[in-house]
Amino acid sequence: MAILYAAIFIVFYMNAIDITASLFGVRFYDFGEDVVKVDDYDIDEGDVMLYIEKGSKVIVKVTEFDDLEENDAIAFYYNDEGSDVIVTKIFKGKELGFDGEMVYYVHDLDSAEIDAVNIASGHLLGVYVASVPVLGTISTYLTDSAALMYGSLAVLALIMFGIPIAVFVLRIKKRRIGSPFPEGVNINKLNTENLYIYETMRKFFEEAGVFTLDKGYDCDLIYINKRLFAILHCTNGHMYVNINKNFQRYDGKIDRAGYICIPHASSIPTAQKRVNSIYNAYFSNFKYIDRPVKRPAKPQQKKR
Repeated sequence: MAILYAAIFIVFYMNAIDITASLFGVRFYDFGEDVVKVDDYDIDEGDVMLYIEKGSKVIVKVTEFDDLEENDAIAFYYNDEGSDVIVTKIFKGKELGFDGEMVYYVHDLDSAEIDAVNIASGHLLGVYVASVPVLGTISTYLTDSAALMYGSLAVLALIMFGIPIAVFVLRIKKRRIGSPFPEGVNINKLNTENLYIYETMRKFFEEAGVFTLDKGYDCDLIYINKRLFAILHCTNGHMYVNINKNFQRYDGKIDRAGYICIPHASSIPTAQKRVNSIYNAYFSNFKYIDRPVKRPAKPQQKKR
């Protein structure tokens, strides 16, 4: 969101706040002139015409006066009663005037009639690169006044940054609420078959001698000492035993071999065999972990 906000600011607001501001050698301005599209057959050899749609956002590359070439489309500005006016012309050449000031020869984008203009130092915005229709109209509306410009920036910041923060806060609150069901599997929601499966599997783990069961949020937690072995729960109308291990696949995708579904009571023996198989292959040594080790007592020396 921060990157998107920065991009919107650069395109729509940056050069409205500071007309000479640039980023990576690029400037933007709104094109508000009416230009006639000239047919290629009506353009004399050696001349160049350029059509830019009114209301476009124009992109120019920052360029020095000495680097201008003939037929470059250039943008410069002058101050008219406190307001900056941007002009887009086709550059043809330059020469030193009688008064010692540099005179630049330019013509309109849709006319070959040459005009002589003076461009103040630092007022050359750059050479035309591209234009994007409509964006200039939007930008002109958003920056029509200082109040509207800074107000729209504030609203945009509130939307761009406020929504992610609000979503983040709501997610944290949702996590803290926990499950709406009682702790442990909510047996009141189980049908007859799933209740039988649940009680059978719970008894299976209790009688194994290596597991301890605890209540979680809408599930039973099955431990080997302090290590979580599996979760017994009901999801989408089926009982599951989810083994707490990441099994590796050759293609790197999620391996659901440890997600043991028990859709029917007849599937209980198969599920128990899979639990035994996984336990023997990956967890059998865990039953010895975390148990206190008794050190043998030192032999007492006999008194002489």
